[in-house]
Amino acid sequence: MNAQIASGDSETQHVLGGLPLKEYWDIAVRRKWWIVLVSIALSVGASVVAFLTPNVYKSETVILVDPQKVPDSYVPTTVSSTVADRLSTIRQLVTSPTRLEDLIRTLNLNPSRRRAGDIQRAVGMMQKSISIEVGEGGGQRLSSFKISYYSLDPREAADVANHLAAMVIHDNLKTRAQQFEGTADFLDNELNNVKQQLQEKENEIGRIKSQNVIDLPESKQYHLEALNGLRNQLRISQDRVSSLQQSKAFLQSAMSTTAPTVDLDASGDQGASPHQMQIQKLEMRLSELQTRYGPSYPDVRKLQEEIAGLKSKPQQETSAGNTHVSQQPSRPVQAKNPVLEAEINKIDEQIAAETKSQAQIQPQIDFHLSKLERVPIFEQKLSDLTRDLDTLNAGYNQLLSKKLSADMAKQLDAEQQGERFVILDSARIPTVPNGPNRPLIMLAGLVGGLLGGLVLAMLVDMTDQSVRSEREASRILGKSVIVGIPLIRFPRERRVLAFRAIGMIAGTAVGAAALAVGLTYLLRLLA
Repeated sequence: MNAQIASGDSETQHVLGGLPLKEYWDIAVRRKWWIVLVSIALSVGASVVAFLTPNVYKSETVILVDPQKVPDSYVPTTVSSTVADRLSTIRQLVTSPTRLEDLIRTLNLNPSRRRAGDIQRAVGMMQKSISIEVGEGGGQRLSSFKISYYSLDPREAADVANHLAAMVIHDNLKTRAQQFEGTADFLDNELNNVKQQLQEKENEIGRIKSQNVIDLPESKQYHLEALNGLRNQLRISQDRVSSLQQSKAFLQSAMSTTAPTVDLDASGDQGASPHQMQIQKLEMRLSELQTRYGPSYPDVRKLQEEIAGLKSKPQQETSAGNTHVSQQPSRPVQAKNPVLEAEINKIDEQIAAETKSQAQIQPQIDFHLSKLERVPIFEQKLSDLTRDLDTLNAGYNQLLSKKLSADMAKQLDAEQQGERFVILDSARIPTVPNGPNRPLIMLAGLVGGLLGGLVLAMLVDMTDQSVRSEREASRILGKSVIVGIPLIRFPRERRVLAFRAIGMIAGTAVGAAALAVGLTYLLRLLA
C-alpha cells in the first residue's frame, strides 16, 4: 500500500522532461527576473499601445428592402435579379475606387493624403473601413442590410455611411429603371419584328388568293357543282343522241319496208283508185306515228291492222281496179319516202348538234377536274401559311401581353410601389468609440508577458551548465550531499540588489513604453 502511494506521488511530481514539478518551480524562482521583466515589458508596451491607439468610431445605416406593394400575380415584375443576387453588386458599388475618390473629394476626407497625391492609399483605407452586413428574412429572403463605416472621426463615420447608403439607393433605382427600359425596348423591337412578319405573311396569302382564285379550297364546291352540272348535261345529251340514233334506225327500217310513194301530182286524166289512195294515206299516217311514238303505240298497231285489212280485200276488186288503172297512162313512182327522209335528215341535224355540244362540254369537265386536282395542293400550301400566320399571331399576342405587363410594372416602379430600398435608420454620429478594447489589449499583454517570460526562463536555465543546488549536485555526482553552505548577503548587498531590481524594472518599463510609442507612430505613418 505504501509502495503504491509513493508511486502515485512520483507520477504527480514528474511532468515535462521527466523533471519533478518542484524543479520547475525552482527554475521559475531562480529565473524570476526574466519572467518579471518580460511580463513588465509586454504589459507596459501593450498598455502604451492601447492608450496611444486612437478611438475608432463606427456608424451604420440600416437599409430595409421594401417589397412590391402589388402582388406578382397581378403585376409581374420584369426585374429578374433578386436583392440577394444584387448583393455582390452592392459590395462592388460601395467599394468602387472611382466612387470612393469622388466621395473623398466631396466630403474633403484625408486632405493630407490628397495634398501628397496619395489618393490611392486613402481609397484603400476606406475600402477596409467599409462593412456590409446582410439580414435574412423569412424563407432565406433578404429583408435588410447594413452599411457600416469605421473612422477616427465620429462625424466622418456618420457622413460616409449616409453617403454610401444614398449611393446604393440611387444606384438601385437607376439599375431597376435601366432593366425596365431595356425590357420595354426589347419587347418593342420584338413586337415590330413579329408585326412585320405578320404583314408579310398576310400579303403573301392575299397575293396567292388573288392570283389563284379558282384554285383555292373555297372554290372546291363551285367546281363540284359545275362538274356535276356539266356531267348531267353530257349524260342528257348522250341519252338524247342515243334516242335519236334509235329513231333514225327505226325510220330507216320503216323506209325500207314501206311501199313506194306515188306522185299524185304527176300528169294523167284519172287518179289512183280510192282503195290504193286510202292505203297510202294510212301508211303515211303510220309512218308519222311510228316516228313520233314508236312501234308499240296502240294507234300504230291499230293502223297496221287496218292497213293489213285493206290489203287483203277480194282480188276481183283489185283486178277490176287494175284493169281500170291499166287503161290510164302510167305514172312515175318514186323509190323513196320524202317524209321519212325529211325526218331522218332532221334527226341527223339534231345528232350533229348534240355531238357538237358534247365536244364543247368535255373540255369544261376536264378544266374543272384539273382545278379539283390542284385544290389539295393549294389547300396544303394555304394550310401551312395559315398555321404560320396563327403561330405569329399567338406570338404577337403573347409579346403584347408581356409588353403590357412590362409597362404596368414600369409604371408601378415609377410610382414607388415596386420593390425598393428604404433607409430604416440613418447613420448617427457615434458618441461611444467602437474600439480599441483597451482592457483586452492590456490583459493580452500581461498573459503574453507571463508566457513569454516562462518560456525564456526555461531556455536560459537549460543553457546554463552550472550546479545550482544540492539536488543537482547529488544527481550529477551520483552521491548524496553531506552539508550545504547557504548564500549569505549583507544588508548593504541586499540594498544594492533592491536598487538594481528597481532600476531594471524601471528601465524595462521605460524601454518598453518608448518602443511601444515608436511602433505606434510608425504604424500610423505606414497606415
